Amino acid sequence: MRCVIITGGTVEDLGWLGGVIKKTDRVICVDSGAKYAAALGIVPHMIIGDMDSLDRRELQRLAALGAVVREYHPEKDDTDTALALAEALTQRPGEIIIAGALGTRFDHSLANVHLLRVALDRGVRARIISEYNEISLVAPHVPAVVDGRPGDLFSLLPLTEEVTRVNVKGARWPLENAAFRIGNPYGVSNRLAGEQAEISVASGLLLLIKVRGVD
Repeated sequence: MRCVIITGGTVEDLGWLGGVIKKTDRVICVDSGAKYAAALGIVPHMIIGDMDSLDRRELQRLAALGAVVREYHPEKDDTDTALALAEALTQRPGEIIIAGALGTRFDHSLANVHLLRVALDRGVRARIISEYNEISLVAPHVPAVVDGRPGDLFSLLPLTEEVTRVNVKGARWPLENAAFRIGNPYGVSNRLAGEQAEISVASGLLLLIKVRGVD
C-alpha cells in the first residue's frame, strides 16, 4: 500500500497532482491540503492538523463524505506534516509520497525534507515531489536509481556532516569513492549520461534531488 500526503504548500498544476494520485493510494491531507483533494474530487482518508488554513465548511463537508478528521491545537511541538507522516507510518505503507511540501515557506520546506529521515529510520521509502523537483534520500544499504533522458538534471547534497564513499555511475560526471561534506556543494547540477544513473554511499545521508522542467 502506498500513502500520499498532500500538504498545504504550493501546487501550481492540479492536473499534475491528479496524475500522481492512484485509486489504490491512501490519501492523508494536511490542513489546507484538503482543498487540493477537494478540487480533484477526492475524499481523503484523513485530514490532519490544526485547521488554521482550511475553511470550516469545507472540512465539515469532507467529514460528512467519510474523511476522518484529526484536529490539533495550534500550539503544539510537531508540524502538521510531521503529524501526518506519523499517522502514515502507522499504516506500514510500502512507500510514502509527500506532495505540496515545497513553497514560499522555506522553513517548512526544509522541515519537510528532514522528515524523510524519520521515514528512513522506520524502514519506509519516502519522497517529496512537486512539479519541478523530486527529493529522496540515499543511505547505506539504500542505493538510488535516477531514471530519465540523457541530459536530465539531478543534484546530490549531504544531509549529514559527512557522506563517504559516494559512487555515481551513469552520470555525465561520475564519482567513485568520493566524500561529501556540508559547506562544499559540488554535487549540484549533475546530468544523466544515458537513461539511468546509480548512486550509493557507505556512510551518512545524501539528498537526491531530481529536477524537472529545467535545462
